[in-house]
Amino acid sequence: MELELTAVWQGHERGVVTADEVHRRLEELERLLWRRVLGRLRKVTPEAGVYVGFAVAEQPAQELA
Repeated sequence: MELELTAVWQGHERGVVTADEVHRRLEELERLLWRRVLGRLRKVTPEAGVYVGFAVAEQPAQELA
């Protein structure tokens, strides 16, 4: 993704890629990035040690504080 981003900006600087093309490609790269992030989150299950960023503990939350 970083190489694609660099190539798009270099193309724009050289006048080969229009501003519209840059924005369309940036939107596409953003969608791909979110798809990658959300795909990783789907792999996290309730049985895992961590569930979507929240720690799982044996003790109730008020005892941890």
